[in-house]
Amino acid sequence: MKPDMNFIFISDLHLSASATAKTNIFLRLLERCSSPSNHLFILGDLFDYWVGDDDINNPLFSTVLPALRNMTDAGARLSIMRGNRDFLIGKRLAQMTHGDILSDPYLIEIHGEKILLSHGDQWCTGDAEYQAIRSVVRSDQWIDDFLQLPLNERNKRAANYRKESEASKETKNADIMDVSMQAVEKAFETYNCRRIIHGHTHRHAHHKQLVNGQILERFVLADWGTQGQALIINENGYSDQFFD
Repeated sequence: MKPDMNFIFISDLHLSASATAKTNIFLRLLERCSSPSNHLFILGDLFDYWVGDDDINNPLFSTVLPALRNMTDAGARLSIMRGNRDFLIGKRLAQMTHGDILSDPYLIEIHGEKILLSHGDQWCTGDAEYQAIRSVVRSDQWIDDFLQLPLNERNKRAANYRKESEASKETKNADIMDVSMQAVEKAFETYNCRRIIHGHTHRHAHHKQLVNGQILERFVLADWGTQGQALIINENGYSDQFFD
């Protein structure tokens, strides 16, 4: 590991063909990250939805993927984690961008300290309806069946799922859509780490909690709107950066 390395964490961009301003913010970030001193981690929901790596007519396929490849060709590293909206990201996208696909959760070590990375949705255990749906759509059988459908049908279904999800949120208490403290504490214990970085909840924060005499830290990444947000770790410590 280079001592001057920047580890850059983002999530929940929800890029779509209609969100051109947000996409342009992301493309500018990739240009800034294009050097060997940067390692970009995308912790899920880069796309608002992704119906498969073969959807070459998706405008994002011809804009975002080449920009990611340009960044890695310049020497930067790229690690991508699937989110609840783009869990169909596959090996082809990783090959095209020269990025790595991370399992969720994923344990890394930076400056001798273990940090657990996650999208975070599996820890929202209070939302039983969501977890039931998640267990179905993340199954190998469901994914295989979905990817066999024609692209136009996949896109139609994805758009409908998106609308149903937004409608469902309107009827739920906001608290059940946040992570469960019990689930988070179990993750700290299971992976024997003191820091967690995740997204999904769109509740940007830096939490500190005392567990068994230790101060544990949880960094929640922001969703992107008119600004982008990244958590950066380097030799100077941890810092938030906002950009447009």
